[in-house]
Amino acid sequence: MKNIILQHFEPQGKNIGKPMPLIVRKSMENIKEYAESLGAEYKLLDGEPFQKGLRSQCQKCAAINEEYDEYDNVVVLDTDKFVTTSCTENIFNETGIACYGRTHKNVIQRQIVSAYPKYASYDYPIWGGAVYVMPREFRQLMRNNIDDEMRELFKKISAKPWVDEGIFHVLAVKAKFKLDHTLDEKWDYNSYDPHPETANMIHIRHRPKSREENYYDLVFKGIIKDNMT
Repeated sequence: MKNIILQHFEPQGKNIGKPMPLIVRKSMENIKEYAESLGAEYKLLDGEPFQKGLRSQCQKCAAINEEYDEYDNVVVLDTDKFVTTSCTENIFNETGIACYGRTHKNVIQRQIVSAYPKYASYDYPIWGGAVYVMPREFRQLMRNNIDDEMRELFKKISAKPWVDEGIFHVLAVKAKFKLDHTLDEKWDYNSYDPHPETANMIHIRHRPKSREENYYDLVFKGIIKDNMT
């Protein structure tokens, strides 16, 4: 099996022209080390590798580009994601594409269906975008359903909060792609939730402190390893 983990970072707003944020650099180090431990490749994407003019978050969809067809599985992670020290599992063995939590079920799905009833549907999940596990067949199916109409829809979705999550949702709807389960949320555990030691991957959030402070709190507790660079 040939696998790769991708992350994407392009400086936005106040970060343009400044050094890479600490949380991004630490996440890259952590995820690259994890990829190597699994015998997988790692790559950081930048710029607009999926579609020009779309917001930075949407560029994670580049994982379905033809250039990655050589890989059996592509995992895509946000640049504030960290593997925990207790994780002993291989994410490439997971199925379900991505997580589908309460907020997405109860709030986000309603929003996108209301905004785009022709393209969105309650019959298909709108996955969380912090972690995707995508086998080759899924990536090719999504790519094969992109046409000019979809490209124009992507531009509209990019301007909304749904970004990559919305793009994959409308593609799944168009492709009539369904699964009987989604990715376990132990792969996308919020840093503010009560038992981070039970997670495989932690998503560092802005609360209750800054991302950097929350990160170092988890390092101090031994939940995340820091390479001290």
